[in-house]
Amino acid sequence: MAIGNYIILCSCVLLVFLAGCKSDEKKKALAEAAQARAEAVKLKADTVALKGEISFLKDRLQTANRARDKFQKQSDDLIEDKEAVTTDAQDALRENDKLKALLAEQTKKTDELQKQVDQLKAVIRELQKKIEPNKPPEQPKAAADANQ
Repeated sequence: MAIGNYIILCSCVLLVFLAGCKSDEKKKALAEAAQARAEAVKLKADTVALKGEISFLKDRLQTANRARDKFQKQSDDLIEDKEAVTTDAQDALRENDKLKALLAEQTKKTDELQKQVDQLKAVIRELQKKIEPNKPPEQPKAAADANQ
């Protein structure tokens, strides 16, 4: 608005000043003033169009920024989930290793106990032989059943 008013004011001053000049100069000045007014109107229209385009671009930028923020949040959430799953998997592997070691230890103890049981059975058979020399040694029930 200020530019348009300034041009109109300048045009009026120019017209008053040139009113006393020759007719050709006056026509030329009037034509220049009209051209200046036309340029001012065009500049105003261009300014309005540019402001509209700037507003549109600002809206697009805000939309793009919101989408970027949303995707960044999703990405951060996925990274956090991945890290949690990785930690859980590592914990599960450690627990699995502990259980394997415990199983190996228990298996070893079971084997040792089985050896002791076998030794005790052998000692019991020997003792039974000494206690009952005339009686044939008793066969374990499972072995006796298998023979029949």
